[in-house]
Amino acid sequence: MISTNSLVLSFAYQFFERLKEFKTKCLFGTAVCCCFSLAFAQQAFAVTAPTITPGSGVYSTYQSTATITATPGDQIFYSINGTNPTNLSTPYTVPIVLGATNTIKAIAYSGGVPSAITTSYIQSDVNSLPVPRTGMSLWLRNFGAIVSGSNITQWSDLSGSSPANNATQATSTKQATVVTSAINGINAGLFNGTSRNYVLTNQLTDLTGGFSIFAVIKPVGTATKTFFASANAGPSNLVSLESVNNQVRFNAYNGVTASNVITPAASLTVGKYQIVDAVHNGAASASIAINGTTQISGTVQNLVNIARTQNVLGADNTIATFWNGELAELLVYNRGVTEAERKSIQAFLFNRYQIDNATVVATPLISVPTSTLTEPTEVAIATPTPGATTYITLDGTTPTAASAVYVAPVRINFTQSLKAISIKAGISSTVATSTLTLDATRWPAPSATDLRPLQLNLQLPTTAIPQ
Repeated sequence: MISTNSLVLSFAYQFFERLKEFKTKCLFGTAVCCCFSLAFAQQAFAVTAPTITPGSGVYSTYQSTATITATPGDQIFYSINGTNPTNLSTPYTVPIVLGATNTIKAIAYSGGVPSAITTSYIQSDVNSLPVPRTGMSLWLRNFGAIVSGSNITQWSDLSGSSPANNATQATSTKQATVVTSAINGINAGLFNGTSRNYVLTNQLTDLTGGFSIFAVIKPVGTATKTFFASANAGPSNLVSLESVNNQVRFNAYNGVTASNVITPAASLTVGKYQIVDAVHNGAASASIAINGTTQISGTVQNLVNIARTQNVLGADNTIATFWNGELAELLVYNRGVTEAERKSIQAFLFNRYQIDNATVVATPLISVPTSTLTEPTEVAIATPTPGATTYITLDGTTPTAASAVYVAPVRINFTQSLKAISIKAGISSTVATSTLTLDATRWPAPSATDLRPLQLNLQLPTTAIPQ
């Protein structure tokens, strides 16, 4: 009988003999074998990334703690401040206590070798109970946006789909910028209509059961601008949502056979936040609603079960026609939601963003209208809408939320064009303008080319000053 030790020695001998044979047959000798050995070593020491429970998502019930698991024997380290963990970070020993919003990152180490980093964005929002999760493919909102400076480098998917369908963009000039407190105190992303867009991590494939999209947006500008698109080259099998001047169009392609529904003229208000949604019911019918009111219903092509390789937010499927405006929240489903579900989602978004209360902001009132002044004057501005902030410019440009905030009367010392807007909950008023003209000889405008020295002409009294 052959002993176990003999079998082990025999196996080892054969293994090393084969390895020597492999080295002698290598076309490039030892170098190739070293590469083989290195690849073998890397594969042998691959470390499985840890799992965070709960995973990324918006939860309608309060999540009190999170747990992290890994391969038995591995060491786990984590962070809760958004930084990438290392073996110098906090070791995981007990469940992590959660708040309303949480960003947890974890890494595992085995024999000094690190795994990939796992990230979980966990938000407890009991108000989101009416929002159905079944069939949800994408959920983007303020929480989950990864920000560098003022740029959103990634919009993390909170739909709970696995793997997460994150919206990513590596080029800084193509990244949306953050609009602070854009609507109801909630941040949004600004798309410029010329370059900013994101590519989705996952494809939209089986849409035979229809398609639904809900967006809280503030469109800017006119012309045809694609907000969301999923398609193949051609385009074929396209499903997309577009703003067309002051209308909204939903496209549904079966292969290369096109169809669409489009809302009536002036149904979309440029420069104001609205809830726009489109639902394809999976039975050759689609409709579009704005602020909960159905604007159009019609017959469209049915969508098919096929991998769609071009999935884009903020541009068309070829990333050529860009959308212009602000996005606060986006929900996408790979099915047609029911009418009851649709109303529930609309109501949730209405409540979250206070759309009914954020519709009209009064134009600010400038105390001195356009006129010619006899001398420099201080001009006051009144803000009729309570809680609104007024922004001003003095160079003739249209003010925005990035302009100077009006806090006190403005002194006009030379000819200037004063413009003002008021903004509340992301809604802007119309622009108030007052062009005030002063004698340029007596009160010239500052000039970088005027190098004359400053002259002060003082006149002393001709009578004695009493003691």
